Amino acid sequence: MPLRCPTCGAGALRIDAAIELGSDARSDEVALQVVSCSTCGLEAVAVYEESRRGALDDESVNHAAFPSDAEALAEVRRVIRSCRRARNADCACAGHKRARAIVRTQTEPAGIDWAAPMPIAFVRR
Repeated sequence: MPLRCPTCGAGALRIDAAIELGSDARSDEVALQVVSCSTCGLEAVAVYEESRRGALDDESVNHAAFPSDAEALAEVRRVIRSCRRARNADCACAGHKRARAIVRTQTEPAGIDWAAPMPIAFVRR
């Protein structure tokens, strides 16, 4: 199912790179991503969080892009590319450790506006 761009609304947002980080104190699944829109040219760092805690059929997803400058995007891409097993949430490599720190602290790298989340949603048909 396509993703809706949070800036232009087109169903043209894609995940260009991602590293799976497993669970944390809030979520059962967490991923650090780089997303882009082929319609408006948006490029941003994104965080996907999914929680299945609570009632049996209760599932909560928080997927947001954050305005990012070119240097921050390049750094996050380097972190993701540094692991050959980016889809393995149990990996303990330096790239996974750095990605976990980025998501956990949301204070770095400089150039990501963590205070301005832009919600990402599926295009409903």
